[in-house]
Amino acid sequence: MNLSLPGIVVTGASGFIGRNFVEAASRHYRLFCVARRSPFESGVHQHENMRWIQLDIANWKALRDLAQYVVLQGGADHVLHLAGYYDFGLADHPEYERTNVTGTRHVLQMAELMHAKRVIFASSLAACDFTSRRTVITEASPADADFPYARSKRRGEELMAEFSSSFACTIVRLAAVFSDWCEYPPLYIFLENWLSRKWSARILGGRGESAITYIHVNDLVKLVFRIIELSPTLPRLCTFAASPTGSTSHYDLFRMACRCWYGHDREPIYIPHPVATVGVALRYLMGKMRGNIPFERLWMMKYIDKKLVVDATATHRTLGWEPLPRYHVLRRLLFLAEKMKHNRDEWAVRNELQLTRTARRPNIVLYEAIMESRHDLMNRIMAFVLSPERRTHFSHYQGMNADVLKWYLTLLYRLVAVSVRNRDRLIIRHYAEAIASRRYAEGFKMEEVCDIITTIGDMVRDVLLERSEFKGMQQEVYDSVTFTVHIAVDEIQDTYELLEAQSSGEPSEAVQQPMAGDEFRRIVRQIEDICGEPILE
Repeated sequence: MNLSLPGIVVTGASGFIGRNFVEAASRHYRLFCVARRSPFESGVHQHENMRWIQLDIANWKALRDLAQYVVLQGGADHVLHLAGYYDFGLADHPEYERTNVTGTRHVLQMAELMHAKRVIFASSLAACDFTSRRTVITEASPADADFPYARSKRRGEELMAEFSSSFACTIVRLAAVFSDWCEYPPLYIFLENWLSRKWSARILGGRGESAITYIHVNDLVKLVFRIIELSPTLPRLCTFAASPTGSTSHYDLFRMACRCWYGHDREPIYIPHPVATVGVALRYLMGKMRGNIPFERLWMMKYIDKKLVVDATATHRTLGWEPLPRYHVLRRLLFLAEKMKHNRDEWAVRNELQLTRTARRPNIVLYEAIMESRHDLMNRIMAFVLSPERRTHFSHYQGMNADVLKWYLTLLYRLVAVSVRNRDRLIIRHYAEAIASRRYAEGFKMEEVCDIITTIGDMVRDVLLERSEFKGMQQEVYDSVTFTVHIAVDEIQDTYELLEAQSSGEPSEAVQQPMAGDEFRRIVRQIEDICGEPILE
């Protein structure tokens, strides 16, 4: 990392907004990216100024360790808190409390430990109740909407006010964020329907006057940059609206989408509010019986012909920032239609991913359990490998210095853990290839090298399956741990077979294998960087 650059911790880095921000910011800032998914899963291109840390923000110990790691890596003046949970049901899911409230408190406590100068918190304009009054929403409007997601965001804003005595806090209430690929689920559903040959393609609920504001993700990224740039001059606690002024109705979207797609206007068919409500209820019941629940829910009917009208003048004036006219949703519909027409597969993949919400990812839960058990398990693994009855089987390992052996076994353990967390087996495959070359040169038998990693995998698997929280997760444990170990073993076997063919029975020649030592050292540094600590603590 370039230590001369300012540092930012970004939570929710694998999400839609986080992904766009870190890719735009990686050349200008040192980024500590916090996410549940790996960069590989998220489609994020790694950069030398980026460190990717997979953890769950509801895990306080993990965030406390992260604070120490960030300080050791030069610190960070800003925290951009984008992580949060949202689904399109109206049930009060436990994740709203666990992630959006408890997780936010943990992020703020982490910022305190790091001595951050400012935390930027992503709230939502939807947290303001616009259905029961005809007032315009401004930065001063209360976050008083009464549904689970809105309540969790209100609690988050209250926590920001509470911690503003320790560091500066900025609340950013987001409009509906979209990209040229759409990636905003309600808009995606609208376009998929309006621009289709379905019987419902021309239907608009009510009078088509339902309206909210939209902001292009590129405009949002620039707003965050502006807040960071102006941070020393901004109030200690402030709220901004990431939005244009005004609103955009379903009717406006429908007319422009049809114009871009068909080349001419189409007239919508208006369905009265009561009829639309009955229709959605029937579709929901039919979908539930078929196991294919539609996106539309009864609670959404409350918003038919309601307008969320925003006045973001104060934000625009204070920050000297305003959404660019060319990024207005009505102008960008031309680009969305082009992506939808000519890049159909990628369009579908990007948008279907946004429709899926995973409360807790099994790989993160398994990783946390593996690391929690590491001290006890490492003692058991060492005892197993060094036991007298396995003197013949692990003869070369037993001949190692005890500290060196413990270092190698701990490295292997960490490799398994990191592969589980990242759901990416490339690093353990590279390790298997590099270590196989080294062990072959040292005269180790292939079976001995393979059995060491198999032993670690079997012990990790057994410990996980003994825990009550993983009952019924045998398949997930197999896929995450056992399958990973099988791949590493196969790589070792392949490398041994190749070396034996190349050396014609002369093991010493394997020392000349290109980059085996350099690759091994690179892997060690990578593991230590991912875990945020040396192999042996």
